[in-house]
Amino acid sequence: MADITSPAALTNPHSCWRDSATRYGIISRTLHWITAAIVLLQFSVVLAWRGFGETPLTLLLSSIGPHGSLGVILLVITLLRAGWAWLNRQQRPSYAPGIRGALAHGGHVTLYALLIALPTLAILRQYGRGGALDVYGLPLFNAAEREIPWMIATANALHSPLAWLLLALVAGHVIMALIHRTVLKDGVFSRMAGPLS
Repeated sequence: MADITSPAALTNPHSCWRDSATRYGIISRTLHWITAAIVLLQFSVVLAWRGFGETPLTLLLSSIGPHGSLGVILLVITLLRAGWAWLNRQQRPSYAPGIRGALAHGGHVTLYALLIALPTLAILRQYGRGGALDVYGLPLFNAAEREIPWMIATANALHSPLAWLLLALVAGHVIMALIHRTVLKDGVFSRMAGPLS
């Protein structure tokens, strides 16, 4: 297996770790699919609780993926993805010309923005409430005996509507990926899910 830490592996345009003009590399793909899994689990937990209330299934899902912990992890992963995309900006697959490419680019930017904004708002609300926040037992900040109303109000006003917008965009993203794969057959789908070479 190639050594991803070697300068040659990171600067070689044919390295499977980095992105190229025709496909995304291992790092981009790994971060993409981790993001997809976290978002799927987050919405599964929320929808299960809304649909069924407290059941063995909802309690199991909540224990696997505590909403706050997954939100913080999602924020970190998204920031890593954005940084990695910037480092690979010269050799990533390009968007189609015209309106279709502009819509795809706008959709991706909006997805990134929401994946950063949603956990940031949740952290803001938790801090504003004076509540503790930990990630699977690792404390990020301790409880405090105070409230900051503007933090709570801002997060309460925006978090839920933006979460449903994210779900709608994710659904559209999946539908478009399947259209590229089964109808257009233009190779766009294989950039993230096809062979690495």
